[in-house]
Amino acid sequence: MVAGGEITRIVVKLGTSTLTDGGPALSPPRLVDLARQVAALRGRGCQVVLVSSGAIAAGREALGIQRLPRHLPAKQMLAAVGQPRLMAIYEQYLAIYGLRAAQVLLTRADFADRRSFLNARNTFEALLQYGLIPVVNENDTVATEEIRIGDNDNLSALVANLVEADLLVLLTDQ
Repeated sequence: MVAGGEITRIVVKLGTSTLTDGGPALSPPRLVDLARQVAALRGRGCQVVLVSSGAIAAGREALGIQRLPRHLPAKQMLAAVGQPRLMAIYEQYLAIYGLRAAQVLLTRADFADRRSFLNARNTFEALLQYGLIPVVNENDTVATEEIRIGDNDNLSALVANLVEADLLVLLTDQ
């Protein structure tokens, strides 16, 4: 925070239900509105980091899979298909407002190992210094049960600490 208690760095966690507007697929109107709100925050001088769910939902949508599989490899497959699609959507909608997205994929190991932690922190600092909008997700394609952070609520708290955020906002139905 700067003098006077002004909020300058915000981490926003976006749950899947926020991105789908409660429906079965990603909601373009909702995503455009989220991009508009990020642009408004940037216009006020705030640095914004997004911790975004939705990769599995984007993968399900892309592949036409109605039901969420139960076993981890199938979920990882959906995340692998959905993550680049989700990033392309963020890039497209943020660009409407002159903003650029940058993908950051993390696992618990990145927070547990001091060197990885410092590398991640330095990467975030560079991204924010260049005016980019980091879009963070757990690296679901490689995170096994023993190294998973677990959910993006926990991930957003870890990221808020990592980037020394002034504010953490959770937009979720949990």
